[in-house]
Amino acid sequence: AGGGGGAEGALSLVYGRLVYVAFLLQVKLIYSLPLLGRSVMLLLSALLHAYDSFEMHWASTHRGVASRFRLIESHWTFFVGYGGVLAALSAGLRFWDLFVLRAVLYPIYIANAPHARYSDAPTSRLPVFQACFGVINSALQLAELRMRPFRS
Repeated sequence: AGGGGGAEGALSLVYGRLVYVAFLLQVKLIYSLPLLGRSVMLLLSALLHAYDSFEMHWASTHRGVASRFRLIESHWTFFVGYGGVLAALSAGLRFWDLFVLRAVLYPIYIANAPHARYSDAPTSRLPVFQACFGVINSALQLAELRMRPFRS
C-alpha cells in the first residue's frame, strides 16, 4: 500500500530510499560502460530527476513505493522528458552551479507534478528498476532469515 502513518510510513520511506540508492549505484555502474554508458546514464538520471519531482505528490496520495517505480517504468517516455533537462544540466554543470539552478528549478517541477498528465503517453514498459527491487528484496529476506531464532 502507500506511505501510511507511524511505523508503516517510516518503513515505506526507508524502503523507498534503499531502492533509490540501489538505482543510483546501478546508474554509476552503467556510466562506466564503454560507448553507451553516458547516454544510458542520462536516460536513467532523467527518470531519477522525475521521481524526485513527483515523490512528494505521490507520498501525499499514499501511492506505494513499488507503484511509484512501476508508474515511471510504464510511462518512461514522459518521465524521461520531464527529468531530461535536469539530467542534462547535471551532466554538464559544475556542482555549485547545478546546486543553485536546482534550488530554483526543483520547486517548479515539484509544484507542476500534481498537474502532469503522464497517462496520455502510453508506452511499452521499460523495467529499469526491477534489478534494484530484486537486490533490495533479497537482502531484506536474508536479513529476516538471520534475525529469526534458530529452532532445533
